[in-house]
Amino acid sequence: MLASGLAEIDYHGYNGWPWIFVVEGAITVLFGILTMFFLPNTPGHARFLSEEERYGAMRRMKLDAHGATTASDIAAEKFSWAQVRLALLNWNTILLSLNFFAIITPIYSFSLFLPTIISSLGYTRVTAQLFTVPPNMGAFFTVLICSTLSDKIRARGPIMLGGCSVAIVGYIMLLAAKRPLVQYGGTFLVAAGIYPSSPAVMGWLANNLAPHYIRATGTGFQIGIANCAAFIATFVYLPQDAPHYRVGHSINIGMLGLSLILTTISILYVKWENGKRARGERDGCLALGDEGLLGHRHPSFRYTI
Repeated sequence: MLASGLAEIDYHGYNGWPWIFVVEGAITVLFGILTMFFLPNTPGHARFLSEEERYGAMRRMKLDAHGATTASDIAAEKFSWAQVRLALLNWNTILLSLNFFAIITPIYSFSLFLPTIISSLGYTRVTAQLFTVPPNMGAFFTVLICSTLSDKIRARGPIMLGGCSVAIVGYIMLLAAKRPLVQYGGTFLVAAGIYPSSPAVMGWLANNLAPHYIRATGTGFQIGIANCAAFIATFVYLPQDAPHYRVGHSINIGMLGLSLILTTISILYVKWENGKRARGERDGCLALGDEGLLGHRHPSFRYTI
């Protein structure tokens, strides 16, 4: 809705779409600056929490580490390059970073070109912008539902398998359907499938890395790899492919298929590794030295599915 209004601005030779980037970009930069002053580094530094609440949050994080750290407080942890190596050189980081790359490709291309896709169904520019609101609002509620469900069942992979499958059905509707209304319905399924998969894959890696510095390094690496998908997403929907955009839809289906494969491999790997730890086959790690340096390799640590 904001984009629809901004697209109508005509001022000093800048007409329409440049104002979308200027205004929305400025808002993003402003909030980014504000977070530098108000976002705490750890729950223990959160001034908006009471002393009791801070203690409870830190205690939960300690229990969630499952032996991955010997420090009683995150602030007491010390950075080392060994932790960086531990964060990057493990299967969870590699698989889930590639998985996020596969998910971000349709997310970026869908968000950038949804008005173009809707315009190809026969709607005018302003109407097409307004018609992007319902699919995105539907995705907003789907993300909340899936995130709550994911926490409740303590699993991320199954949510991603379901989301990617739904999104693939949506893209097939965009490819195969002839009626604009059916194609528009496909955009709802695409949005409802791809957007919940993003927080799921990010949360999945964060759950499977510990302690603090290892998790921060791994998730930062994951986001960096995933954002490279913008190079692909920008060239997915080309003008010469209008109005059906079969190439773009097919590329996104392929990326979602890759995500399904990587998610399945990750689930099988996590189950296999957790089984070995449950049988005591990883207890030999305890003889390697300081338990505090083991991180998520500690035999007591269990990976999230």
